[in-house]
Amino acid sequence: MILTKPKQFLLLTSMAILLSPILLKAQKTDSMMNVYADNFPQEKVYVHFDKNVYNSGETVWFKGYVFAGAFPSLASRNFYAELTDEDGNLVDRKIYPLFESTASGNFDLPKNIKGNHLHFRAYTTWMMNFDTAFLYEKDIRIANGKKDSGKTVTKTDRRIQFFPEGGDLVAGLENNVAFLATDPFGVPISVNGLIKNRAGQEILKFNSVHDGMGKFSINPDKGDSLYAIWKDDLGKEHSTGLPSIKNTGVVMRLIPVNKKILFGVSRTSDQDPNLEQLVIIGHMHQHLVYKAKMNLHDNFMSGGAIPVDQLPSGVLQVTVFNALGLPLAERVVFVNNHDYEFKPDMLIGVQNLARRGNNVIEITVPDSLKSNLSLAVTDALADGIGPTDDNIISHILLTGDLKGYIHNPYYYFKNNSDSVANFLDLVMLTHGWRRFKWDQLARGKTPVIKFPEQDNLSLNIEVLGVDPYRIANDESMNAIIRKKDSSTQILQIPHLKGDKFGITGLLFYDTAKVFYQFNINHKLADEAAVTFNTGLIRGYRKIKPQIAWNGIWAFSDSSFLRRNRSIIEEAERNKSAFDQKVKTLEAVTVKGRQKSDAQKLDELYTSGMFSGGDAYTYDLTKDQLALSYPDIFSYLQGKVAGLQIVTSGAGGTPTMQWRGSTPTLYLNEMQIDPSTIQNTPVSDIAMVKIFRPGSGVGFGGGAGGVIAVYTKKGSEGRRNDEAFVGLPRAQIIGYSVTKEFYSPDYASLDLQNQAEDTRSTILWKPYILTDKDNHKVILRFYNNDISKALRVVLEGFNEDGKLARVEKILQ
Repeated sequence: MILTKPKQFLLLTSMAILLSPILLKAQKTDSMMNVYADNFPQEKVYVHFDKNVYNSGETVWFKGYVFAGAFPSLASRNFYAELTDEDGNLVDRKIYPLFESTASGNFDLPKNIKGNHLHFRAYTTWMMNFDTAFLYEKDIRIANGKKDSGKTVTKTDRRIQFFPEGGDLVAGLENNVAFLATDPFGVPISVNGLIKNRAGQEILKFNSVHDGMGKFSINPDKGDSLYAIWKDDLGKEHSTGLPSIKNTGVVMRLIPVNKKILFGVSRTSDQDPNLEQLVIIGHMHQHLVYKAKMNLHDNFMSGGAIPVDQLPSGVLQVTVFNALGLPLAERVVFVNNHDYEFKPDMLIGVQNLARRGNNVIEITVPDSLKSNLSLAVTDALADGIGPTDDNIISHILLTGDLKGYIHNPYYYFKNNSDSVANFLDLVMLTHGWRRFKWDQLARGKTPVIKFPEQDNLSLNIEVLGVDPYRIANDESMNAIIRKKDSSTQILQIPHLKGDKFGITGLLFYDTAKVFYQFNINHKLADEAAVTFNTGLIRGYRKIKPQIAWNGIWAFSDSSFLRRNRSIIEEAERNKSAFDQKVKTLEAVTVKGRQKSDAQKLDELYTSGMFSGGDAYTYDLTKDQLALSYPDIFSYLQGKVAGLQIVTSGAGGTPTMQWRGSTPTLYLNEMQIDPSTIQNTPVSDIAMVKIFRPGSGVGFGGGAGGVIAVYTKKGSEGRRNDEAFVGLPRAQIIGYSVTKEFYSPDYASLDLQNQAEDTRSTILWKPYILTDKDNHKVILRFYNNDISKALRVVLEGFNEDGKLARVEKILQ
């Protein structure tokens, strides 16, 4: 389906205080915001998992939903999912195509997992161009992970942060100050304390009112400094300084009320002409939705109201600028117009929780709009899902637009009481958000797009080792792609410029073989090294997680932990006899005088000073794991003692060091720069030979060592089958394959049905699609042998961007 484009935001102006034309600098900011909204939309990802707690060896099932602002994103085509261990090391990485702004996939967890959790991260190509703090992140808890005895957890290190509303503490003005107290892992704690001035005089008392948060008002003096004496949840006393006090500036205060946001702006009484004419703007999802000019020449305070009844629910950012167009105060506020949901009907047609009982669920979407949903049925005592955990509603509206960990975010959408709204405003006061770089907007500067979005997979081809002037301008390449299922696709790939050819809009899974021929210069494939890549982000970027789970199971988690352990024990008891017995055959060593494979490979590829010698040799043609690495530098990391290879960021150029010097790089015995080798697909590389520092190999004697990379020659990979006689070939990597969820049919006579069923995920349906002609979907499934309570969770969106979450417990 084609999802609707975002609705236009209505620009509102406050006529009561709009006393003169908007400043020229502000007009430029307006136009640049439109440029950003139209050309640089900010995407966010939410991921629906089958459950929250896993055992090692299980499968993690997930579905990603991609939004741009309040609507499903129409821009991105590729979805990345990564799983890392507690130390940030990559465990697995998957790349999937996006379908209707969604992608489904899975990870098979290792049998042995160190620690109590793995870290999941998801993003699109486009998101990597902006602040990585807004990539989707989640800790996957492992019930039976192996504890790392070398790690220690400090339970007593608590901290408190103070956040003046608008950003600054200003002397002589009434300031609202919010605070947030947390343990070392970001989990909120209760606190109470005193605020004192430089002289040690008590100014006021404070205490947290919800999840470690609270606020107070204070009017500081010029030249003073403030600090807090406070006690944490363990009764330990701390001293923490408040932000420094500014002698001049403005203070902003926002108060959400019914269908509007009241605002007040005060300035200091000094004669600063830049504080007399101010502009206040409100923007949501990069769209300017409110603007007004305030005259504070005669009065030191002004205010007004931002009408929000026509805005979508979500985070509204409010900024105050001075006469020079510089931001003075800024903060976010939540707009909740209760307009974000659509509600599918989920009827339990047949409920049977007996051993292997048959169950039926009917899902009906009474709307004519198209919807895209996913459903999980899990053991309710083992899935680890809490009633206020982050879900599609809280993430798309709240946590996806704020920085930092938010505890129990769905709590703020459970009811519409004033107390919950006040607590939500504390969240807005104590967390960071997506900020415009106002100085860049004022200069008309736009973001640098390092990772442009592409139309699914590309075929980017580079011809190395020949002078680009030898490639005719009208040269082209005929390519035949043979996929895993033996189907073929014939393409004519145009010459772009220099030594580059390319085409985009391809779609295939796993690996494929490309058989190719140049149309004008048929010998070009034999004379050059031809490299292929599919345009995906190859480099894994090691980013410090925004979430730091403490790895300690809370009391409320103990039932989930016990249940998962009992499931593991039950599964172990019921393993079949042939799974318990493993036969190991003795290795047989055959001695002979034949040349080793390494010697044969060396003779085939190397020449002159590069042949023979004392070197590390890696034969990638026989290394089945080589294709799983994004580039050759990732493959080589950790393989050679003393050789250090560091890559900064996805796609970043690697730096190398060996005994204090930088190794020299060669591609097919031609000295080359790191970026060229990094962009050479691993599937095109036949061999890597690494000479130690001081080996004398290469120009300059190889003081820092030599890394020689050899690509497969066109003539080497020629096939003998009739369809592709004599054509050179290459191997390319496509999208990850999603395995199909197995749901047993106990009504059939299947030998697999004789095994004990201890699945904790009973059903996973990543795609439930409805439209005006198909309102109802009926799902049938069988219970396992042990579950007595099942949780059914349905999530998704419709084509207008409305969100759905329905949860039911069967017991």
